[in-house]
Order: sequence, then C-alpha cells, then structure tokens
Amino acid sequence: METNKNNKGSEVGGPSNGMKTIFITIFQGAEAKNILRTDIYKTLIAHGDTRIVFFVDTAERAEYYQKEFSHPRVIYEVSPLTTPRGVDALFSSLGFLLLRTATTDLRRKMALEENRRYLHYWFSLIANHILARRWVRKLVRALDYRLIRSNVFTEFFEKYNPAAVFLAHLFDDHEISLLREARRRSIPAIGFINSWDKLTTRHSLRLLPDSLVVFNDIVKQEAMTYADMKEKDIFVSGVPQYDWHVNYKAVSRETFCEKNKLDPTKKIIVYAPMGKAFSNSDWDIVDMLNKIITERQGRDAQLFVRFQPNDFVDERELAKRPWLRYAMPGIRFSRVRGVNWDMSFDDIKSLTDTLANAHLFICYASSMSVEAAIFDKPAININFEVKEKELMSKSPTFFYKTEHYQKALKSGGIRMPKSKEELAAAINEYLTHPEHDREGRKRLVREQCGLLNGKAGQRIAEHILLWQ
Repeated sequence: METNKNNKGSEVGGPSNGMKTIFITIFQGAEAKNILRTDIYKTLIAHGDTRIVFFVDTAERAEYYQKEFSHPRVIYEVSPLTTPRGVDALFSSLGFLLLRTATTDLRRKMALEENRRYLHYWFSLIANHILARRWVRKLVRALDYRLIRSNVFTEFFEKYNPAAVFLAHLFDDHEISLLREARRRSIPAIGFINSWDKLTTRHSLRLLPDSLVVFNDIVKQEAMTYADMKEKDIFVSGVPQYDWHVNYKAVSRETFCEKNKLDPTKKIIVYAPMGKAFSNSDWDIVDMLNKIITERQGRDAQLFVRFQPNDFVDERELAKRPWLRYAMPGIRFSRVRGVNWDMSFDDIKSLTDTLANAHLFICYASSMSVEAAIFDKPAININFEVKEKELMSKSPTFFYKTEHYQKALKSGGIRMPKSKEELAAAINEYLTHPEHDREGRKRLVREQCGLLNGKAGQRIAEHILLWQ
C-alpha cells in the first residue's frame, strides 16, 4: 500500500485551522494505561496543532476518561465492539491457525483437555502445520482486505479526516476494522504491540500497519517472524509504563509501611497472585507463604499481597485472613475479569512504591518478575503445584512453558523452586543475600525493557507525529 505521510487533517471534514487529527483506540485497560497514563498522551497533546480522537466502547468509559483527560483538542467517540459475522468471522478464526508457536501449541492442548474434542484438535493441529507459513498469511491478508467490507468507522473518517491512526491492540477485530478503513483512505496507521506475549500467544495479525511499535528487540524479531513485518517498518521504543519506574520518586519506607499497615522494622515479601481466571491456588499460596514467613528464624519479614487490577478478589477469602496486608489497585468496568479496567495515577505510583520498598517478590509467570529486576529486587517463581490434577487452564506452572516466558527464564534472573522446601530456602537465601543472581536480573532488564531511560512514551509519541 502506498503511504501518504503528508495527509492533512485540515482538508475537507477536518479542522479549519490546519490542525491535524490522530485517531487513537483505548478499548482496553492496557491501552489506557500505556497511552493516557504515560508521556504518549502528554507529548501528543503538547503539540498545539494536534487534535486527538479517542475511541472507546461505551459511554461510561468515555465519561470516565473525560473527567480526567479533558482538553479542548481531545474528543471521545463511542464505537461499541462488534462481533465478526459470516466471511469476516471466517478470517478472524483463521488467525489462530496461521500462527504456530510453543504457546499456541499449549493453548490447543489446553482446549483439548477441557472440551475433549479430539477430532477438532487433530484437524486444527494438522491445519496449523500446513497453513502457518509466511506466503499463506500474505495471501489471506490480501483476501481479507479485499473481501471484507465494514462501515463501522466510515462516519468518523468523514467527520474528522484524520492524518494518522494509532492502534494499540491489533489483535482485536474491531480495531482491524479501523485499520482497514485507514488503509482504504491511504491514511498512515501505526500499530503498537503493548504486551510482551501477544505476538506469540494470540493469533497472526489480520492486517499489517504501516509502522509497528514494539518494546524491545525480542518482540521486534517476533514481529518479523510471526507478523511478517519488515525490519524497516518496526520501531523499538522501550516500555512506556516503565517510565514511571525511572521518573517517579518512590515514597520513603516509613510512608509506604504506614500507608499499607506494615511494620517498618521488618522486610517486605510481596506476592503477586495469578488471579482466579488462571489459578485455583492463590489462597493456598498466601497461606503457605504466611506460614513460611512466620516460622522463619527471627521473624524479621512480613507478607504483602498485591492483587491484579483486572481481576476480582473473593471477599470471603479476605475475611478469613484478617491478618493479611494487601493492595487492590484498579477500577473494574465489568463484573468479570477481562480488559475493561483502569489503573489511576495513584495505582501506578503505588506499584513503583511497592517495587522500590519491597525486599523480595514472589509470583508465577508474570511481568512482575521483570519489574522487580528493574529495582534489582530478587524474584521467585513458584514451580510446583499445590493442588493435584488441575486442568492446564488452572495450573499456574503451565504458563512457564509459554514462548515469551521461556525467554525471560533463560536470563537467569528468576529463581524457580520446585517444592515448598526449596521455596522456603530461596526466601531465606534472598533475604540474607539479595545480591544473588544480580547479573541475571540485569540481563533480564536489558533484554525485556529495551531502552530504559524514562522516555519511551515520549519516543512513541514523536514517532506517531512523524506520520502526520
């Protein structure tokens, strides 16, 4: 596709004063966290000739964000999410067959364990081995672009005549509709892979943007291998949400402990649960850790649990443990775990405060291991089951086999005890010698964070502005 970098938002339908309009999607909590609450938004809106149209899925979300991110050059448009039908649904379902990674193989086995559809499993596996090829993906994308017709976003393009489109979740069919409309109008589209696992976990990209922004060189290579992006069209930015860890000065230990009702004389061990969507073991681990810590010689440590912002916590389980100190960040827009959530600036700052003031982090497969390493804090990943005969979908150790997390584990910056006894030993070792595995943590940060200088958000915004 020919790209028109000089497309002006001041033409018919655009602002009369030469202002350029950028379309940005924030249908998911992760998008809002990566864009609104980083220097992406701050840098874009600082340009006086730039207007931003944010797309959200509900009026509730629009009202929520508008209260905090209101500006004369910011507009919120509601575009309810749609479900693909007919041929559109066919192309959507093909995506999983066109991507073959260690993670997609695991997802297929996980589905088989749950539904016992053996014929479907073998058909899918064979089709995947045949179809997951670059030339097939290229052909399917060409047909997808030519055969699918959608007018979902047509009125917005006619109304605003955007100069560029920024899509932060290319794995969503609704956003692909926006990308398709931009391509048909020769309007530059910049995509953003806003998580380290999506290119190897979800499905192949239905359509490709003109430029793709990625966190690091690992994801860059994945974009070339699995998304068929050309190297020249990939921009490595660093991780915008990690800018906070560089630019924000964490509160003192005394303030942190007072806020979270912790004992400032004791070391802090943080446990980050997987959440009930992926594990039935979180409360068992909480009790196990509490027992290990209270039985530790000298009793010089304490447990602090930081729950996920996109999951719901069982209040009955909390009531059973009045001794538990915890943080429950985020606001949920739905009644079930999913993408409809948000973290406030205070929530984000509290994460940095936790990382800066804790002594040790314990979790399963989680980006928390990377963030702990940024602060040179030891991370332990529990590598044993506390419940027998769990389905893979509820087995937290299952996720260690995923492709993206295997790359993190190879850094040597994460300890993986295989029993309760090894877990207790690792806790004692790290509390006594936090410098152990430091070189591995440095390697983990170097590989997963890319350029970590507090300017990733600014770099992404400046890259977007180049396409106006």
